[in-house]
Amino acid sequence: MGRVDSAIAGVQERDKWRKRLEALERALEELRERRRRLELRRRRVHKELVKLERTSHEFVEVHGRVPVREVRFDPRGQVLR
Repeated sequence: MGRVDSAIAGVQERDKWRKRLEALERALEELRERRRRLELRRRRVHKELVKLERTSHEFVEVHGRVPVREVRFDPRGQVLR
């Protein structure tokens, strides 16, 4: 009977480790998917920052040569230039 108990214990141990391995593999796959989504998001943000930087440089080039007139408001809310 000892050999049977030992064999059953070995099978149970193997099943326990297999379940742990499966759980770790699922967790790893979830982390990989999360990383993939974050990388895509990072790329989109980077593209937007590049566009924003380009636009800001263009704005400075166009508006930097034109004197900007000061705009003020009087107490009645009228615009003074």
